[in-house]
Amino acid sequence: MTPCNDFLAIENLTLQYKTEGYLITAVKGVSFSAAKGERLILLGRSGCGKSSILKAIGGFLKPAIGSIKVDGKLVEKPSGDRAMVFQEFDQLMPWKTALENVAFAIRHARGLKRKAANDEAMIYLKKTGLEKFAHSYPHQLSGGMKQRAAIARALAAQSKTLLMDEPFAALDALTRSQMQEELLRLYHEEGFTLAFVTHSIDEALILGSKIVMLSPHPGEVVETIELDSPAARDAALKEKINAILFKDKVEYVI
Repeated sequence: MTPCNDFLAIENLTLQYKTEGYLITAVKGVSFSAAKGERLILLGRSGCGKSSILKAIGGFLKPAIGSIKVDGKLVEKPSGDRAMVFQEFDQLMPWKTALENVAFAIRHARGLKRKAANDEAMIYLKKTGLEKFAHSYPHQLSGGMKQRAAIARALAAQSKTLLMDEPFAALDALTRSQMQEELLRLYHEEGFTLAFVTHSIDEALILGSKIVMLSPHPGEVVETIELDSPAARDAALKEKINAILFKDKVEYVI
C-alpha cells in the first residue's frame, strides 16, 4: 500500500482537562500528519498525552486550541469513519456473544438487516481467528480473544481509520506478538489508516511506518521518524529513540 497526501492533519493541538479544580494541559502545540494508508505510531512515556491525542482524533475530546482534520474534514465529534480499540478487555457488551457484538456494530454503522449483519460479522470473526468462538460470551474469552473480537468489530464497521490505544499492553509476550502479526495482516487485507498508541519502542518499530515521539507532560512532539525500509528498524535507530525519549535511562521500555 502506498500512502498519499495528508489524510490525518493535526495543527497546533493543545488539550486540557480539569481535575480537582485545576486545569491540566495534557498536550501543548502538537502538530503532525499522516498519509492515507499510513501506520502512525504515537510513542512516549506514560503521561505524555498520547492517549488524549487519540481520543481527540476519535472526537471524544475537544481541543482547547488547534484543529484535527481527517480526510479533509474537521473532527468535531465521534464518527463511524473512525473506530477505536482500547486497552481494556471489557469494551465488549457482556450480554452479547462475540458474533452479536460484531453484528451490532455493523447494523449501527452500516444499517444492514440482522441476517446480513450476522453473515458479515462471521466473515470478520474468521479474519481474526474467532469463528469457533462466535457464540461465546466475553467472560468465556481470553484477553487476546476479547481484543480480537474488538478489532473484528472495529473492522466490520468498515471505518477508514483504526485508532488503537495500547490494545496489547496487558497481554502476555507471546499473545502480544501474535496480535501484532495479526494486526499487520489485517492492515494489508483491509487497507485502513492506523493510529496506534504505545510506550514500547519494540512495538513501535514492528507496527509503524511513521513514529511521532512525544515528550513528558505536557506532551510536545520531539521528533518524527519515517520508517521507509526494514533497514530503518535496526538497533542503532532503537538506541536513538531510547536516547530521545528516556535520556539518562538506559533500559528499554518493552
